[in-house]
Amino acid sequence: MKLLSSPKSNNKDALIGTFGAAIGMAITWLVSDALLDSVAPILVLSMGATAVILFTMPTAPAAQPVPVILAHCVAAFLGVLSAQVFDNTALAVGVAVGVHAGIMTRFGYMHPPSGGTALTALIGGDAVTDLGFEFIWRPVLLNAVLLVLLAVAINAPFKWRRYPAKT
Repeated sequence: MKLLSSPKSNNKDALIGTFGAAIGMAITWLVSDALLDSVAPILVLSMGATAVILFTMPTAPAAQPVPVILAHCVAAFLGVLSAQVFDNTALAVGVAVGVHAGIMTRFGYMHPPSGGTALTALIGGDAVTDLGFEFIWRPVLLNAVLLVLLAVAINAPFKWRRYPAKT
């Protein structure tokens, strides 16, 4: 049994991924903080996992712009909808994440960190639940678009890391 199944990266890619994720998250925080009012959350926690994928595996299918943005927005929608339909949190969580996983799989826009976005819509506290469907665009859409744009900019100088990847 092999414990480390992911291929190792070279030092250069590891450094680009490290600094890319750090810079990407910091700028996403700063811009979101400047654009969002004090009521909306500034950053969705699942964006941290998205940043890891975007900056360490920029050519992976799950890192491409459409899956990143679409998956987070659909997850936010399903999370908010489940919160409004179901009184039982366990049921709402199961339905939101399960339905989202099925839809991503069926329609081919897989981005696993977005499951955390569905959870955030349900258990993110009053600051999230009070937003209702506004949670989809503030902060989810804003965060996802910023990270994708930053991934384009940060990966651009490195020919072997072109983002978005050419298919």
